[in-house]
Amino acid sequence: MESSRSSKAVRDHPLILLFAIFLAWKLCLLLITLASPGGGYDTSTSLLFDQQGSHNSASGEVGMLGRRWFNFVRWDAVYFTHMSQHGHVYEQEWAFGMGLSTAISGIARLLSKSFSFFSAQSSVLIAGLALSHLAHWLSVIQLFALATTLTGSKKTTTPSLIPFYAAAFHILSPAGVFLSAPYTESLFAFFSISGFLAFVRAVHHSAHGPFTGCIGMIGAGIAFGTATFVRSNGILAGITFVLAACATAFAILSQGPSLPRVSLLASVLVGGLLVAVGMVTPQVVAYMEYCNGRYPGQRRPWCEANIPSIFTWVQSHYWNVGPFRYWTLSNVPLFLLAAPTLWLLVYSAIDVLRNPGALLAAPSGSSSQIATAQQKSAVMSLALPQLVLAVLALTSYHVQIITRISSGYPLWYIWLAARTQENTTRTAPIIRWMVIYALVQAGLYASFLPPA
Repeated sequence: MESSRSSKAVRDHPLILLFAIFLAWKLCLLLITLASPGGGYDTSTSLLFDQQGSHNSASGEVGMLGRRWFNFVRWDAVYFTHMSQHGHVYEQEWAFGMGLSTAISGIARLLSKSFSFFSAQSSVLIAGLALSHLAHWLSVIQLFALATTLTGSKKTTTPSLIPFYAAAFHILSPAGVFLSAPYTESLFAFFSISGFLAFVRAVHHSAHGPFTGCIGMIGAGIAFGTATFVRSNGILAGITFVLAACATAFAILSQGPSLPRVSLLASVLVGGLLVAVGMVTPQVVAYMEYCNGRYPGQRRPWCEANIPSIFTWVQSHYWNVGPFRYWTLSNVPLFLLAAPTLWLLVYSAIDVLRNPGALLAAPSGSSSQIATAQQKSAVMSLALPQLVLAVLALTSYHVQIITRISSGYPLWYIWLAARTQENTTRTAPIIRWMVIYALVQAGLYASFLPPA
């Protein structure tokens, strides 16, 4: 374990130390990405920017050093960059949410107006990088706050190191460079973790004051709905509200209706609907464009479905996403790369579902015991979306993306932090794997090499 001096520094100035770790880690990823030899076998990035006059020669607006920054625009970042400038032009781009491209577009326009020497393309790149870094840091703070709320470390004479460890692990996430590049991971993580924080606090406050709990529950719905607007897998947060609604409805049926219980149930239902809004909104926009606008007289096939969804159509038709479609012999290496993350997600979720109280502060007094019982339910609500995500990644997604989309689910970080506080030696191999994987991944990503 750490020396007493370093432990005291962590407890006295946790956010300052976390920010120092954040800067050092981002600098490492930045240097690796910029030092990458280039675009590998894929020329998508150069075509995207060359066609729009961003740079046509080394003596143009963007020289050789400047072009190195476009090493961050790889894989899906090509789509996000294109959508930020032009919107969803191609049908397959609707596999991606509207949240990130909308945010980058707004920031880029502000940069172009404020600084005339920025071209439209440079503004989009800078906006994307700045947004991802800022969102990642804010999600670190939110995860620290969430872990502090769960462990109750502020209320103890010797604060727990779990919040610090959990936040540090989020910095060193195997998502790596995807939390720096113009990708959805950072922004999704911020809203997702903010949603879980609001939900846990709402559950806690509902035992003491129904009004505060209801406001918090609606706030959680807004955060999760925004996360879903950024990434579709945010819809899994709906599981959290379904469980809360069932528990509250059962309490009403078994103990009788009361203003606090009825108010809480209403706020839970509103929160759940807000999550659904984040998923439905892009579908409505696409339906109006493709089924009633762009293609009059030749509607797209998905328009005729009982529940028309461009997202499910595009994922299946263009990206071959579906149950067991990815289970081919050629994809075995990708399953092996994803195995450590899948294990972490599944094992930590099941462990917490078996013993949810292990991550909570010890109760003292009857009212605290009631609150702890409710908090146990809240912790289980954090575990189930994570578990479902892992199962879907294993059976239906392009499995390698689990290393980056897991970054938006806070439970496994907090679970790993708790295990680290108990026994650093046991978790050291996991931490080493996270760091090595992210560093190697940065070089591969910048060279347009898998996994992505």
